[in-house]
Amino acid sequence: MSARIAKPIVFAFCMAIMMLPATLFAQFGGNNNGNNNNNGFNNNNNVGGVKIDANGVLSSATDSLDPDVRRAMQAALTKTSSDLGDATNMRMVSFKGLEAAIVKANQSGEALPIDVLFLAGLQRIEYVIASPETGDIIIAGPAEGLKVTADGDVVGEQSGRPALRLEDLIVAINSVDNARTGNGVSVSINPTEQGIKNLRKVSRSVRQFHPSMQATFAQAMGDQDITLTGVPTDSRFSHILVAADYKMKRLSMGFDAAPIKNFPSLLEMGQKANATRMNASPRFWMECDYQPLAKSDDNLVWQIRGSGVKTLTEEDRYDADGKAKGTGKQNRLAKKWADMMTERYGELAAADPVFQDLKNLMDLSVAAAIIRKYDMASQVGLEMPTLKGETKNVSLVAGPAPKTVPTQCSFVKVSNSWLVSTSGGVQLDSWGAIENPEVDGELAKLAAVQAPANDRWYWNAK
Repeated sequence: MSARIAKPIVFAFCMAIMMLPATLFAQFGGNNNGNNNNNGFNNNNNVGGVKIDANGVLSSATDSLDPDVRRAMQAALTKTSSDLGDATNMRMVSFKGLEAAIVKANQSGEALPIDVLFLAGLQRIEYVIASPETGDIIIAGPAEGLKVTADGDVVGEQSGRPALRLEDLIVAINSVDNARTGNGVSVSINPTEQGIKNLRKVSRSVRQFHPSMQATFAQAMGDQDITLTGVPTDSRFSHILVAADYKMKRLSMGFDAAPIKNFPSLLEMGQKANATRMNASPRFWMECDYQPLAKSDDNLVWQIRGSGVKTLTEEDRYDADGKAKGTGKQNRLAKKWADMMTERYGELAAADPVFQDLKNLMDLSVAAAIIRKYDMASQVGLEMPTLKGETKNVSLVAGPAPKTVPTQCSFVKVSNSWLVSTSGGVQLDSWGAIENPEVDGELAKLAAVQAPANDRWYWNAK
């Protein structure tokens, strides 16, 4: 590999690659089944802007929701309780009441109500409250009325942020122990070792790279494998993890135009900087990013503060067998792109619901970790078999489990050849987020906020 020979840069969207004689950016390139509990809100083919076919093959979703289906979904939202549409900074949701509402719907043979499916319009979880006096656990945060987007996402009428979902809450509660053991809750999309060796072999026969070779490189690499740990692979929760990672990678590689201004891809950064050779492959992944949580003196009231998502990077190298090994080093341009992604994540989440959905999953998982670590259900004497996944009252199946994604390639020319690839995923460390909390004596006041005497399972705190 000679640094004196200027060649076009090959950016192969494969999710991980190895050292080649020219620049190679490599990276990874639902339909919902459910039962009658979903009230028609899991019957579109898109989850997080991606679709997964019956064989588990992931691809971008380009079709908008059928207008008639969208109107029916919006009509269902409109028929919900009138106060669900009231915007508030503090809506409190009772686990005891939520459990009872699910059981009631199942016993009557009816579909789950809209307010149950979307957790009373909660936009995020800010507080977790254990109430021994009422034998209840309460989650609270901002909430508002809901609407359906052209893509079928159910979002806040004012904010446009996705509403929290019952099925994701149940998965978070049931995966909480997995989150602190083994590989935790994560997703990664990686090329096969054979695909890397095939691509290396093909690249050796190439004297000059050219855009017409995209299909050749994609065919050599083959499909990338999707690996999910800690959560059911056919759940909406796992689909959102995969979709968020997939979209992050496509943004980094320039396959998708950024939904916000002045957000260049890593390729554009490299071309603008007239970058020189990279000796390894940058890997990107997203993690939880929280400020220290606050809690009351008695550990009964918690506040989730500064919820966010950070993007990290590290360079990988690939051996002759196609196996990746982290170097512990960061490429300058890759770090610059990762820092930009972190700093502007809020803007991206506002523009693309899947990134807000990822934040929602992280908040739900952190809330579940708090409840589990401090054994809140036992402390307050709360039985919640449905939320604990001990019953089949709620279907958690969102569609086929994502298994593979086809390789895609794009070409960009700069003055020197690079050697770059990108891989990574999402790491959801909910237990790490609840370490080292700060005591806030004022939080105890929230424990005194009781439900109104009208048998409602959610209410707005004043």
